Amino acid sequence: MSRDRFRVIAVSLSLTLAWSIRTLSQPDRPTEPTFVGAQVCAACHREIHADWKGGRHSKMVQPATPASVLGDFSKDVTLKGNRYRLRAVNGEYFLSESYLTGQEQEHRVEYTLGSRRIQHYLTTIERGQMIVLPPSWDVQRHEWFDNMEIVRPDENDQKPVQQWNKNCVGCHVSQQQNNYRPATRTYATEWTDFGTSCERCHGPGSAHVQAYTHAESGRAVGERSIVRPTRLDPKTSSMICAQCHSLRDIVAPGYTAGADYYDYFQPVLEYGPRKAQDPTYWADGRPRRFSNDALGLWQSECFLRGGATCTSCHQNPHVPDVDRNAQLAPRSNALCTKCHQDLGARLTAHTRHRADSPGSSCVECHMPKTVMSIRATMRDHTIGLPAPENTVAFGIPNACTECHADRQAAWAVGALEKWWPRGRRTKLVNRAETFTAARAGRPDALDRLVAIAADDREGPLVQANAVGYLGRYPDARAMTALLTAAKASHPIIRSAALSSLGQHVTAEAAVARSALLAALSDPRRAVRMSAMVSLINRGEPARGRRGRAARSGTHRAARRQVRSCGRCAADQLRARARPAVAEVSAGARTPRPAARGRSANAAEAGPAGGSVLQGGAGTAQAARAATLIFRVHCATHFYFGATPSPRTRAPTRRTPSFTSTGFDPTGTRYSIISSEVSRSARRSSAA
Repeated sequence: MSRDRFRVIAVSLSLTLAWSIRTLSQPDRPTEPTFVGAQVCAACHREIHADWKGGRHSKMVQPATPASVLGDFSKDVTLKGNRYRLRAVNGEYFLSESYLTGQEQEHRVEYTLGSRRIQHYLTTIERGQMIVLPPSWDVQRHEWFDNMEIVRPDENDQKPVQQWNKNCVGCHVSQQQNNYRPATRTYATEWTDFGTSCERCHGPGSAHVQAYTHAESGRAVGERSIVRPTRLDPKTSSMICAQCHSLRDIVAPGYTAGADYYDYFQPVLEYGPRKAQDPTYWADGRPRRFSNDALGLWQSECFLRGGATCTSCHQNPHVPDVDRNAQLAPRSNALCTKCHQDLGARLTAHTRHRADSPGSSCVECHMPKTVMSIRATMRDHTIGLPAPENTVAFGIPNACTECHADRQAAWAVGALEKWWPRGRRTKLVNRAETFTAARAGRPDALDRLVAIAADDREGPLVQANAVGYLGRYPDARAMTALLTAAKASHPIIRSAALSSLGQHVTAEAAVARSALLAALSDPRRAVRMSAMVSLINRGEPARGRRGRAARSGTHRAARRQVRSCGRCAADQLRARARPAVAEVSAGARTPRPAARGRSANAAEAGPAGGSVLQGGAGTAQAARAATLIFRVHCATHFYFGATPSPRTRAPTRRTPSFTSTGFDPTGTRYSIISSEVSRSARRSSAA
């Protein structure tokens, strides 16, 4: 099988498994904290609650009212040849369109999504699908635009529609449960709070409330029962923000503040599939698309060497609005010089600019607005250095010519070479050259990738990116580097190495298989998932003693996933999963038939059992385990919003109330956008 074929298999399986695998639940304990909702927190924390209500975190999704709707519904609008009739009546908002079915229908706008730069409008159609209506409002320009300009789906003969309660799960509201029912292919989406509320950052609050409610419980007990991000180490603290502010695939639902990010998420790095238009990363591995601030920070020297975390700068996260925080103003250097006192003392000597000019602003030079947001730009959180050489060679913007827009990048190259010859920016140039060569498959990139992967000074994300590219090189040096990286201290490096080993089929197959089997017991779930997917992708028939070990390891991993499925409330799945496990463990040639009633939309979640393995794995044990996992989970779990385990389920405080207008499914064809096409929309933490 070709290397490209393996890569396709890896991507397909990763997307499917990342959305379908359940958490490994512990036995239910009555004292396990539960979510109480923002209103309960407000009873004691009135001032903080008022700050939060006034900030953007609380306004990501709001009921559509005159106070929240920013768009102009007083007149009709035509976008991309489609006419939309808009009206507002008695505090309610309506939009008529013929885009979906070819016949005009009117929808009530139920919710707004976003308030800072862009505002989208949500309504509910058939089967409880909550979609983003095509017209969106540009808050800054005061004009309508078609939101497909943001998503940029591939051209096809269908009409794309963003489904919010499928692709945008997790960040716009708190404790969201989609409650997808496979038998009826319906959603009954509910959540606890609008926006990102208290318990997204502080964890479930019931124990905290109980400790302060009962007189016998002292203050110390209450303090210990709630998460304070500012009291955590930088890594764990920044993970709380990263649950939304990072481009990632979801490995398992149920992340709560203080948990390890890599048990629930898998970051998507630059080495992955690249869109021809509007790519997610610049060629040097820095984030290019918005809502990726945490992965930017994790690349920064401020985080890696200085221990800076999100709240080092965003000191009042209850008011995340940058324009309302004076310490974040471009002309305020106090946050930076608090650590870099020596540079602050000799500011103009360092900057070569007047003290009162933008050239002496720390953020204008080291956090330029080079991240592409929705019809806007945002600051680069890698807090890096200007590297105009990368502008010349790869079109990566640099701070010098962003400010001196009348000058060419070559001018900036000459100026920096005179001021700082062979400065630290050469590291960024080397990354861009190496990763670009690796994407093209050029042999000269191999040694440079190996060097970056082994250099701890590069930082885990950059090392992992190099490791990801090494999977494209069928060379002994690449294999040695991958086996070393598979034992790295950081989970993102281990995960990337194990994923690459799934593509790297060489003479050292037994060594690679041993590394993958050992990783099935890794302490981080994202790493275990990468190992499982790679075992499936390799599709190697295993015989003899090593074959028995491979079967045993793969079956154990499959049984762990099915046991976690058995802890959820999906009784039908539980009944169907256990006989299938018995067959796989007994070495049957094929698993039991797929569960009946599989969703017609299941292809969006991933291929049906084993189809992606045709021509590669045959009846190997890995293929049987993969088929089992697919058929048990694909059409039913988190991707479509399955019922959570009792341990993590939140009490419902607010349930969306609406009447579905519906439409004729036999009319003009339309398609709910797949997760890959709408990746940027799904991961957006705020519009």
